[in-house]
Amino acid sequence: MDDASGAAQKLHAATFSVFINVLLLSAKIIVGVASGSLGMLAEAAHSLLDLLASGFAYTGIRSANRPFDEEHPYGHEKFENFSSLVQTTLLGITSIWIFYEAGLRLLTGFAIQINTALYYAIAIMVFAIIADFGVSRYLFKTARKYGSSALEADAYHFSTDVYSSAAVLLGLVAAKFGYAFVDPLAAIVVAIIMLTTSIRLGRKTTRILVDAAPPKEITSKIRDVIADNSDITAFHDLRARQAGSSIFVDVSIHVRPNLSLEDAHNISNKLEKDIKTRVPNVKETIIHIEPETSPRKTT
Repeated sequence: MDDASGAAQKLHAATFSVFINVLLLSAKIIVGVASGSLGMLAEAAHSLLDLLASGFAYTGIRSANRPFDEEHPYGHEKFENFSSLVQTTLLGITSIWIFYEAGLRLLTGFAIQINTALYYAIAIMVFAIIADFGVSRYLFKTARKYGSSALEADAYHFSTDVYSSAAVLLGLVAAKFGYAFVDPLAAIVVAIIMLTTSIRLGRKTTRILVDAAPPKEITSKIRDVIADNSDITAFHDLRARQAGSSIFVDVSIHVRPNLSLEDAHNISNKLEKDIKTRVPNVKETIIHIEPETSPRKTT
């Protein structure tokens, strides 16, 4: 599948994510205000965050798909990673606010209205759990297929929603039977899940933004491709970095000293094609050719 088709699929997934978040946010705000449930309002805040995150994911993917220009000669792929970092920051800030509100309610007291709105809230949370699970699976599948960090971050938002929504549902059911204190405790569970996810995603995204090496399995595959080429007698200074879903590689290879410039160039071209074929996320490979007088394989 070509880059344009992949970008279209990622944008479609991001758009669908925005639509679902608008639907869930509207329902949670209305019922949360009517019932007075902090757990539900915390989930509404979570959904607002998810909506912003989905919007950033859409913007990041759209920006990352722009071709390189004079100011960005390596392309715009890192816009997607920046989008992911913004999402994780919002996630952390919202979790801290929920901790504060839940603690305040436990200390000062609160009341949940046991009325029709509570039953609507329970129904909405059941629907939210089903929707969050389905959307998270869809986003994870698309993110892994196209290597999208923005969609992966968005998928984590939805997957944490499954657990946080279950916690809120428990709080609402407990409130119906007179155990209202479970509601702010459920909100705290939501906050813990959000903060944990924020830290995990933030560490991963920051590594990419500071040009840390991609996962070891990626570089191992690249090493294997080079080692399998019988025309290459040795290689060294293999480096790789990631931007968005793309991986950039540079390496020095050694070839027999009696080769013509054209033959050496052909070896380089073949290696580049082989790397892109066996490691699909590699977008560009810079190969430096050196003569080798003592044939050997190295790294």
